[in-house]
Amino acid sequence: MKSFSIILFCALSVVATIGLAYGLYPHAKLSETQLMKSATPQSMESFEQVINLGDDFGEMSVIDLMGHYLDSPPAPAGSIQTSKPERQFGGC
Repeated sequence: MKSFSIILFCALSVVATIGLAYGLYPHAKLSETQLMKSATPQSMESFEQVINLGDDFGEMSVIDLMGHYLDSPPAPAGSIQTSKPERQFGGC
């Protein structure tokens, strides 16, 4: 009886998960116009939104972020120092 209840629980869990996914899928899928828009590249000027970067940096627009990225691109993968810094005693 114990193994039957385990199999029943697993089967009902799978059925509930598939039913939940089937029921929520129409709310999660994108429309055809949204899919077409996401497939085409957008110009930087078309982004008018402001992104909150937290307390340290505040809010910045996408244009400012892209301008900063173009002015100072990230370092190439091999140029970053990977050795551990020397640990020094920092007592009282």
